[in-house]
Amino acid sequence: MATNFIRATLAGQMVIVGLALGCAGTSATKQNENLTLVRDGAPAASIITARNPTPSARLAALEIQFHLMRITGAELPIRTDAENVSGTRILVGDSDAALKLGFKGMDFAPQEYLVAFRPDCVILIGRDWQDTEANRKEQGRTTTDESLQDLRHRIDYWKAVGLPDRSAGEMELPGIHDDQGTCYAAYDFLERVCGVRWYGPSDINIVFPDKKTLQVAGADVRRSPALKHRSALAGGSWPFMRGQWGDYTRDQVCLYWRRMKMGGERWAGNHTIHRSTIQNVLNDPEYQAQNPAGKGSQLCYTNEKLVARVAQMARDYFDGKGELPVGWKAMGDYFAIVPDDNRNLCLCRKCGELQHLGIGMATGHFSSGEISDYWFSFVNAVAREVRKTHPDKYIATLAYWCYAVHPRSIEVEPNVSIAPCLHLCYYAINDSMRENDLALYNAWREKSPAPMFMWVYYHHPMEMALIQQWKCFPDFMPHVSAQYMRMFIKDGVRGIFRCGEPDQLEHHVMVKVWDDPTLDTDALMNEFFDLYFGAAAEPMRKFYARIEETVTNPANYPPKKKGWDEAISWDNLGTAQRMDELGALIAEAETLAKSDIEKKRVALWRKAVWQWMLDGRAEYLAKGGRK
Repeated sequence: MATNFIRATLAGQMVIVGLALGCAGTSATKQNENLTLVRDGAPAASIITARNPTPSARLAALEIQFHLMRITGAELPIRTDAENVSGTRILVGDSDAALKLGFKGMDFAPQEYLVAFRPDCVILIGRDWQDTEANRKEQGRTTTDESLQDLRHRIDYWKAVGLPDRSAGEMELPGIHDDQGTCYAAYDFLERVCGVRWYGPSDINIVFPDKKTLQVAGADVRRSPALKHRSALAGGSWPFMRGQWGDYTRDQVCLYWRRMKMGGERWAGNHTIHRSTIQNVLNDPEYQAQNPAGKGSQLCYTNEKLVARVAQMARDYFDGKGELPVGWKAMGDYFAIVPDDNRNLCLCRKCGELQHLGIGMATGHFSSGEISDYWFSFVNAVAREVRKTHPDKYIATLAYWCYAVHPRSIEVEPNVSIAPCLHLCYYAINDSMRENDLALYNAWREKSPAPMFMWVYYHHPMEMALIQQWKCFPDFMPHVSAQYMRMFIKDGVRGIFRCGEPDQLEHHVMVKVWDDPTLDTDALMNEFFDLYFGAAAEPMRKFYARIEETVTNPANYPPKKKGWDEAISWDNLGTAQRMDELGALIAEAETLAKSDIEKKRVALWRKAVWQWMLDGRAEYLAKGGRK
């Protein structure tokens, strides 16, 4: 058994707190009627699946077995419902035993799951994707251009969880955007009932309780994640999270995404009309842009043949005819059309007339409306054609850059699904940008009847710092992020694509709020510091809070520049006095950390965040910056 996992005692995690339901089958256990899964380090229950479990149920059974082994040291056997098993059972996914109690996976809505307690059994079940030939043939490409099959990752499970001696070779995980309600039920059970926490993909990021006897009970919980499309497949691509997570593998990241319920409903929205798609698919000379600068990257968006061609592509996708061309994004009921990222637009008479309608639509911000009427006239034309044959499907597009504002002269068709692109990373400090963003967001919300999705920027200041090769003061803002995520969910937004990557804690808070917006931000953060850093929790909590207070206070920025550059990072934010305060807190945490795991976690944060800050300020001063 691997030894580099934390074992931390968690109080108050024995009972699920949730909605009590009148479920079919045998009556629920009373809340004080515990089921014993492990007694004195020995198995006291079995894990039961169907003879041929779904990919979701297969993974869920392994995850239950592994995590309970880490909590108690006992290995619960995995059996099928073909075997005669007596005693306490954990029923995972569809099985004869679950059906006798009145539970069937297909009776659940997409993403819905159940954690239920009955005499002598725990039931973990939800709607799961079925591994059939027809389902394997489904087409789709995500916002980031992976196919559905690309996201059915294959991993060596036991190697990924730190027990390579048990390896049985690779297994296929349920796809990120495949139904996997049984996995959701398993993760809910492990987190709420058993006290497990996943703060990242690596061994050092997981918190396990330490119990030789494990008893469980609780009210039934039947629910689904609040946000239906959850796209934040963090992989440690930016410095803070990468360093805070420590050493991890690609297989561990794939497991982590499932544990945090990433994915969900199928939707995609990103640039689909660009040089490669024009060259390979939309290369008819008749509808190329009449503009030398736009040749090969833009099209004539008033051309009727182009409208018919794109509409037919959407119909072919919805009808399952052939493979979706590379570069085109479409998932589920949504076919995306988004222009290339430039304004080298067609100069023909019809296009020019529509572009002329954008005069006066500039907002003074990146998000404006100079070509909104032009672009959405094309989107509308395609949508009208598609609705004739597929009235229940949607054309997905972004409200972005110079077509972010609702058009002036037209209303969008009812089958056009909009994804406004909002600069959330600026909201704490730039009132003007925030107000502009929220005005266009509310206009789309009020005027567009189709399901709404979001593209939320979390790219500055880190992206500009990496491009320009300087180190920024950290932009930690979990309270602001959680506030707006709750607002979006309350407003009925169905899904969010996060562009950029925050730090370890803000990522955790954000994805937990996506799942359940009733969770309290401070409670999530305090739990993290207490469980993760133990004896060093208090100075680490203060260290993080001091950074958040600094970066989210508009008074700390120059009066007319509510944004970032290298000088603002180290003249205004990371001042000598603040750096001294933060350095003292890190030193205190290093002194207070007791266990090896606490010391390693503090060391990871010290290197990933504090050393970054020290280096950033030192490099700035070396260039002649103000001391």
